[in-house]
Amino acid sequence: MLYNWLIAQDVSEVGISWLDFFSIGHICMGLGIFLLFSLFYTIPMSKSNGSAQVKLPLWCAWIITIVMAIIWELIENILLYDLGLKFEGRRDSTANIITDIILVGMGGLGMWIFGHLVFKYHKKVWPYYVFGIIGLALWIGVFLILRYFTL
Repeated sequence: MLYNWLIAQDVSEVGISWLDFFSIGHICMGLGIFLLFSLFYTIPMSKSNGSAQVKLPLWCAWIITIVMAIIWELIENILLYDLGLKFEGRRDSTANIITDIILVGMGGLGMWIFGHLVFKYHKKVWPYYVFGIIGLALWIGVFLILRYFTL
């Protein structure tokens, strides 16, 4: 572990290193949470033809994504640990928790930037969700491949 403090290369380092195969899953989580809460932006926008009747701005969806990441880390490292359901039966290191929250935020930020570009030029909702779901599926595929090679 002396040289693997940054990236976990073995199962024994998962949750201790800054980055591990679950880190990709946290990017997926950010994409998915942002896509879900951006519905509160896109549904009113599509009904009002892009006028100023938007209920929830995209930056609020990003803040909700960050809050959900913090809540997940609390659930994961307190409740799941106490129930014995935590991977490898140990809590995450502080460095891993911080990195996981940042990666969820980066996933949400990527969707926010993509959404801004789509809505700025097209004013249509469907390309945002089609490509968002495709992107989410690709990241989940990368996560599964990395998990397979780590285990």
